[in-house]
Amino acid sequence: MIGRLLMLAMIPVWVWLVLGVVIGLFGTVIVLVLIIGGATSSIASDLHYQCDSAVGPDPSETVTPSRAPAAGPSTTRSAPAARTSIAPTTNPFAELTIAPDDTSASDWQRACTTALKDAPYQSPPLLTGSAGFGADCARELALAQLAGSSSGEAQNGTARADAAEFTRSVIYRASAAQSTGRCGLTAGPAAQPPAADVARQPSGSARRACGQSDGSGAAVVVLPNTIAAQGACGQRVDLSAVSAGDLVFWNYRNNAPTDVGIAVSATQLVTADSATGGFVELAIPSTKDVRVKRVLGSGG
Repeated sequence: MIGRLLMLAMIPVWVWLVLGVVIGLFGTVIVLVLIIGGATSSIASDLHYQCDSAVGPDPSETVTPSRAPAAGPSTTRSAPAARTSIAPTTNPFAELTIAPDDTSASDWQRACTTALKDAPYQSPPLLTGSAGFGADCARELALAQLAGSSSGEAQNGTARADAAEFTRSVIYRASAAQSTGRCGLTAGPAAQPPAADVARQPSGSARRACGQSDGSGAAVVVLPNTIAAQGACGQRVDLSAVSAGDLVFWNYRNNAPTDVGIAVSATQLVTADSATGGFVELAIPSTKDVRVKRVLGSGG
């Protein structure tokens, strides 16, 4: 023991200093690796959530097969107390691109980069229900369409209900009602959202920036005119917090939803019925292949 101590005492001081520096640098490198690795993992997780919210579940992952919701009542789910919804912010992934010759990228990832150019950044899913005049108006408008369809008013032999136009019209009028305090149940040219401006969109796409104003200066929400593009809009909502006015998307195919409806309660939605050309009230589906978005604020 004494011999070992003498040997250590004979080591020059500069050697100890070098060892101390090396150990310190090694520790710093380890810490940096852990920090960078954690940050990279966090960014990757966030990007996956943004993609999942914009274009639906990744087909490469195991997902319960989607199915259309069945008509009639479903298990009661109470919506939590209302709170103000989070306003969309600039999406930091909007400029993300994938090289055309990148064979490692999946179709889901490519669809995601396209959708994120217009989609708002998604915060964690809202856990509270919506409230306010706009949400109440959306419910009234949707149910009015349903009642008209049931009485035969909506089926004149030429016009058939279209889910995308249905949601555009209802959300546009309900968002206007938040400012005017009047929910016009009678539709008309002045009550309809403007046609999508496709001239500035690539390849004549029908995409439109989510929530774009109609040019009147009013605080209105103008949704894109396709279900796929609408699916990227709004703030994501947890299924436990669905409430009137929320958009419900399901039946994702080719990285886009093919069905959309407007929630009229925590358990029911109204959507276009392709079989009859009218409207139908259905139970909100509860499978993993469902995404709910809120585009109406909670105020007013």
